[in-house]
Amino acid sequence: MDSEKRSFKCRQCGTCCRWTGHVLLEPADIARLAAAAKLTEEAFIARYTALAANRRQLSLADAPDGSCVLLESGRCALYDARPAQCRDFPHGWRVAEGCPALDELNKTSSV
Repeated sequence: MDSEKRSFKCRQCGTCCRWTGHVLLEPADIARLAAAAKLTEEAFIARYTALAANRRQLSLADAPDGSCVLLESGRCALYDARPAQCRDFPHGWRVAEGCPALDELNKTSSV
């Protein structure tokens, strides 16, 4: 997976932003995202987060269709400020298929 992470280049297609699950937020994520959205941290939290299933931290909220609340026109509205969990993709994520860039890596590594 480490070589995969080094050669992985996100295509910003938004596919992973439509997968089910939580994007857990750390305090640094909230500060960075709020600044990028030009909101106070409190306003960002009220507008874009929800209590995670673990009930110990915040996660990005889901849009009505189940996608990430930050997904706009198929892309992350705050891509440059995205949370650490998103920045770290695909390391630590378990997905069989669906990400075009990762699928291509898996295809070329199995040849």
